[in-house]
Amino acid sequence: MKLNLCNFSNEPNNENFGRRKKEQDAIRIDAAIKTALDELGDNEERRAAFLRLLARVRSCTQLLKPSPGKGSAGWVTPVFLIQRLKNLAARQSHWIRPCESWRPETENLRLAFRSLAFHLLIRYPVPGFMDSVWNLGAGPEGFRQQSWFIRLGRGASFRSLNLPLALTRNMEHYARQAPDHYSVSQALRYGQTRGLGGSEALAREIVAGRLGQKIEHPEFWRTVLWFFSAHPETPLEQVNPIIDFIHANKFAGEEVVTEHGMRPRPAPWPDFSIKGRTLKSILRLTCAWHSDLSREENGRSISWAKSGIQGYRFLEKRDGEEDDRDWSIQEILESRALQAEGRAMRHCV
Repeated sequence: MKLNLCNFSNEPNNENFGRRKKEQDAIRIDAAIKTALDELGDNEERRAAFLRLLARVRSCTQLLKPSPGKGSAGWVTPVFLIQRLKNLAARQSHWIRPCESWRPETENLRLAFRSLAFHLLIRYPVPGFMDSVWNLGAGPEGFRQQSWFIRLGRGASFRSLNLPLALTRNMEHYARQAPDHYSVSQALRYGQTRGLGGSEALAREIVAGRLGQKIEHPEFWRTVLWFFSAHPETPLEQVNPIIDFIHANKFAGEEVVTEHGMRPRPAPWPDFSIKGRTLKSILRLTCAWHSDLSREENGRSISWAKSGIQGYRFLEKRDGEEDDRDWSIQEILESRALQAEGRAMRHCV
């Protein structure tokens, strides 16, 4: 008997699936629009600007429609764009041209949005990585970085902005050349590393780690970046482990057991400095620290009961401009806390 393959066709099911998927994607997109309007609050000018942007994008592109594809989430691109459009609407008072006169030349999301942002806000080109500021949520940091975009597009230099780290002219030159897919903090760190004499490979390694995520303690970390630049023989695979070691010991307090439960303890080595150290000594310290961590993770955590001895606290009043000192003694009740104490005091217990 010859089989009729038409009897086994799943085209109608595929058709139904595609239709349901498109409907579900459209619901997600509509929900994202409603959320954006809610986030704009009672500011009628911003809400009106957002609706104007939606209307213009819909009339000129397909970017706010569910994207085709059997295995893809068709709502992702439109929802991503809606967040950016909401942020542009929130800066409506800075528009220098009406959105209705925008003429997109491409259906590529990144390029189309960049042309819209340029049309609305700027007179001079800005680096591609600055587009990332329009992904940020509402709040002080988003407002600040979006202001950088506008000021750069009106002719300001990077060094004139209220950046979290100081850039030299050379650092600014390299920051402007950072890859388009970087965030602003990554681009600034890239420019700082290159401006200090670091190689392209070192800069990319730095950006991929902790220092590319957030900019804090800029003066201290500048000395660390200079150290790496002055020691080009540093293995790239050791760069971020060294940074993690320094951060954990100088800044990041560990969670320890106290009579009141888990509490953060002060950083074990707050006066750590990279100055005067050799690459060999830094690698040795980093290796020892990672070995300690490995033993903690692989070993069994042990705890024990209180001894019954009361803790101690004493506030030492100090004359002059020095701060008072708060001395305390707390009983350690868990093996990992004891290991943290050993690292902090640099003894062998």
